[in-house]
Amino acid sequence: MRNERPESPETGQELQPHIRGALYRSAMETRRLGHAAPLSVSLLMTIIFAQALVTIPAQFRVIPAISLGGFLSLLFVLLLVMHFLMRPYVVKEARWPVFMFLLFIAWIAYGFIFYRLTVPGLQNTVIIISSILSFVVAAQVAKSIRAPTRSIVRAVLIAIWIPAVIYVLAIPVLGFGHTQIFAPRSLAGFLLIGIAIHCGFWRHGSRGDLWLALFLYAVVVLSLSRAAMGMGLGVFILAQMRLNSFAGWLRLTAILAAAVGLAAILLLNFEPLKQRFFSGDLSASVGGVQINTMGRVAAWTTVINSALEAPIVGKGPASSTEALANLHAGIEHPHNDYLRIWHDYGVIGVVLWFGAFGTMMVACRRQYKRFQQWGARETSLGAATYLAQITLLALMLTDNVLIYFYNMVPIFILSGLVLGSLPYAPLLRRPAG
Repeated sequence: MRNERPESPETGQELQPHIRGALYRSAMETRRLGHAAPLSVSLLMTIIFAQALVTIPAQFRVIPAISLGGFLSLLFVLLLVMHFLMRPYVVKEARWPVFMFLLFIAWIAYGFIFYRLTVPGLQNTVIIISSILSFVVAAQVAKSIRAPTRSIVRAVLIAIWIPAVIYVLAIPVLGFGHTQIFAPRSLAGFLLIGIAIHCGFWRHGSRGDLWLALFLYAVVVLSLSRAAMGMGLGVFILAQMRLNSFAGWLRLTAILAAAVGLAAILLLNFEPLKQRFFSGDLSASVGGVQINTMGRVAAWTTVINSALEAPIVGKGPASSTEALANLHAGIEHPHNDYLRIWHDYGVIGVVLWFGAFGTMMVACRRQYKRFQQWGARETSLGAATYLAQITLLALMLTDNVLIYFYNMVPIFILSGLVLGSLPYAPLLRRPAG
């Protein structure tokens, strides 16, 4: 074995000692974990492909109080807990985010102790715990020798494309925005994750991924999900945001103009979408134009008024659902997860959630910058994951993604893959001397 120092793939210069030391420690962790355990990979793949069902399991009941979706969530969390007991290890880069999420879970547990235990509250908590454990397992797998990171990302995309294709094929029979197979709003939110992934790869040179992202966005438009349409355009804009040069500003301006033009064309010429926006519950106004909020304003007002009764500590898991039961408008969820967290877990819960998710985002962003610095092939994955995380935060403004397995788990798996990835493979062989 030659006695040589690793160099940066971009500059060819020797890496600084503190960077080299960090990489060596990461490589030692990879040696400790060994090859990716088939059980770990199989568990992740099973969970991922189950997400292709999107809202279908929620349409069936195992028992009156639990849907098939709830049953699958319980099954997966049990499998994930058993897996962690068999491999009780958290990779170094993921430890601080996991610790912060554990604080959030501990606060939820406090709510169960001092408030009434309900089935919806338990199901909501199961989704969060499953997401955290999926994050841990994904980081373990990515840190392993010959990690199947690309295969897992490909599986996530396949799971997203399956319902997208099914939905498009059903449109000639069931029409635009049909609800017979998938809930269109939930499907659109799921497809946004795929758009974010493809846009992340597009940002780093893959033009083919741009066309794939545009196709998924077309499906979002055909689902008539208005919020997802706007967020999707935002993902395309963010994917090309480079503000450190004139060319970057020029490209951003062009994409922004194209996005605004596309939105205007769709609103003015696509009649199903036009009716979706400007008919029904016109309880909100933007620029003097009334738009359909589908009862969200009434739901938000109800949740806010209820949350003000216990703003600091909240009123317990799933208590926002109970508050909405008095509205008698057929709305079961707040359609704003920030209000949900505030109502159920109080200001303390909001701080803990932002602290946990923000810590994970910062860690992934730091790793993404390392990938860029070292010219690692995981750079596109880092960009895709960061865009997906931002997409989740945006979806939380108008939807209930915090309690949707198919929204939370894929993003947490991607985050685990990023933090577990070793960008400098030659360091698996530490030079002598």
